[in-house]
Amino acid sequence: MNIVDLLVTIVVVTILVTIVLAVITYVAYKLRLAREPERSDSLDGPQYFIPYPPPEATDEPAGEPARDRHVKDVKGRAVKGMEGHATEA
Repeated sequence: MNIVDLLVTIVVVTILVTIVLAVITYVAYKLRLAREPERSDSLDGPQYFIPYPPPEATDEPAGEPARDRHVKDVKGRAVKGMEGHATEA
């Protein structure tokens, strides 16, 4: 057996193994899809995450601008419920 025959044998075996692995992977994928549970549309809202709305803003003036900058909303109003926040220390 010369070197050309050896290389041809390696290439042919590699191609055949690749095809066999592709078929096995496709069958495993189809079996996985068959086992997948059906989605129920009876759930109202998110199943795992609960939305947390931001605190309501008030029209009261905020305290010192440098210290209370983080407890103001976009319009510069003081945010209700932020008293004693960890970033005020």
